[in-house]
Amino acid sequence: MRKRTGRLCFLLAAAGVLLTAAGILALPLLRRAIAAQARPATAAAFTVAVDAGHGGADGGAVGTDTGVIEAGLNLAVARLLEAELAARGAQVVMTRTDDGALAPSKSADMEARRSILRGGGIDLVVSVHMNAFSDRAVSGPMVYYMPGSAEGERLARCVMDALSDALGRDRRAPNPGDYFVVRECSAPAVIVECGFLSNPDDERRLQDPAYQQTLAAAIAAGVLAYAEGSQ
Repeated sequence: MRKRTGRLCFLLAAAGVLLTAAGILALPLLRRAIAAQARPATAAAFTVAVDAGHGGADGGAVGTDTGVIEAGLNLAVARLLEAELAARGAQVVMTRTDDGALAPSKSADMEARRSILRGGGIDLVVSVHMNAFSDRAVSGPMVYYMPGSAEGERLARCVMDALSDALGRDRRAPNPGDYFVVRECSAPAVIVECGFLSNPDDERRLQDPAYQQTLAAAIAAGVLAYAEGSQ
């Protein structure tokens, strides 16, 4: 009986040591889990305007091989981006949600976009486009910001880096460009050219829903990186 009692005491003591060690090892994980739950999503503090470029009679660029119209691709990626940003807690304002233009004429359409993008409470703007160029070898995404806008450049760099990483491409510097959308916005704004409809590989990929989802997730990740750096 004495041997059994001694063995039982030893087993209980060993179990206690193991439980204590497990608790010590688990404590940092528990603390991180609690902190993660308590920390609000950074993007939740931001209202993002997402602009699907072109629309209606203004179709934008045309695919060299397939004839695909840019405006429809812009809308597809913009709607996916809307969902990605909303999932991260951001408030999203869309300039358009269907294939139509915002007004009958191009000038009136641009004025309507400006009114939305300059609206109160907009913290940053992402305008989604597709590119085209005479040299069919040129491919990949590009991001433009208003020259002289430090915050626009920082946002552009965050988005460009996220896109490059997601697509497995070398990081390309964002480009300054005095374009209507980035010029007329009060908030930091970027134009994201997702790829080149003049490049055969890009043209094919840009019509692939899975690739469009990758683009949207990467742009959202870039926005989140910008938001985290603004805290």
